[in-house]
Amino acid sequence: MNSPTRALALTSPPHVPAPGDPRWSDWLTREELAFSYGLQRAHEHLSARKAAKEAVAQLLGLPLGPGTWHAMEVRRRPGAAPTMEFHGVLADHLRSLQLPFPAVSLTHAKGHAAALAWLPVRRAEP
Repeated sequence: MNSPTRALALTSPPHVPAPGDPRWSDWLTREELAFSYGLQRAHEHLSARKAAKEAVAQLLGLPLGPGTWHAMEVRRRPGAAPTMEFHGVLADHLRSLQLPFPAVSLTHAKGHAAALAWLPVRRAEP
């Protein structure tokens, strides 16, 4: 695999659609939209999730299209860090390559958002 070991995606306020913009449903799943809309500064949470998908796609060398956007989903369980889940053909493809699922870290402030994606390294047995 000739992909980078990590990838970063950034957004800035001039490039972030308003929370009610219909493009968000092209990029994010219903669950991601519901989670983000339930928080203050929804546009930052929406943007961070979109950035996470962009970083993962860059990391894995995937084109971003209708099938890819919804085959990835940022999940956040109470008290836990965000994780990227994969669905359908994309999940099967990653398993066939025997790749670990990428890890993600999201951040946002003052209208800006960023996401980092990387492939976890399996620790050697002691």
